[in-house]
Amino acid sequence: MATVTYLGKKQQVKASRSVRELLEQLKINPETVLVAVNGEIVPDTQPVKDKDRVDVALATNMISVG
Repeated sequence: MATVTYLGKKQQVKASRSVRELLEQLKINPETVLVAVNGEIVPDTQPVKDKDRVDVALATNMISVG
């Protein structure tokens, strides 16, 4: 099982799926979030493995500098 944190809530989810599939399972729009697996921002094709820590942050909460 992997641990997902979203909006301050943690939950256990089945591993062996891509980040996109995981977000769809959780009914989270993949176009509105950034996802980090084990502390690194990853593409939505990244697999989620047992014992991974998945952090999901709303992209609207990110600050753009430039």
